[in-house]
Amino acid sequence: MAELIGGAAAVLTINSVDLSDHMTSASLEQNFDDVETTAFGDTVRTRIAGLGDATLNVSLNQDYAGSEVDATLNGLVGTTTAFVFKATGASVSATNPSYAGTVLVTQYTPMSAEVNTLSTLSCSWPVTGAITRATS
Repeated sequence: MAELIGGAAAVLTINSVDLSDHMTSASLEQNFDDVETTAFGDTVRTRIAGLGDATLNVSLNQDYAGSEVDATLNGLVGTTTAFVFKATGASVSATNPSYAGTVLVTQYTPMSAEVNTLSTLSCSWPVTGAITRATS
């Protein structure tokens, strides 16, 4: 069984731009509503899955150079864009699946400043539509 420690090799592309070399953390969360189906006479609660939802969370070191963080994200605010997220830079496989979909870029902090600190940003964007998991 292959095991992965940490995420130092994780790869994230947003709008076809690889931002992995600026990424400090990322997660893709998927969940479904819990719809109760319990009826009169039941002695335990029963449930089915309702609507699904997902969120892409990412923290990045800011970079204003061309084709980097700011150039990639600034024009995307208020629009949808494609993403691909995988555990390592290796080819997509059963042990390195990719997750792809579309996010609504609802927020972006182009600048934050504090004395003696690195300029960073964190974003949490809702996924719109289905997520596709590829293994080849």
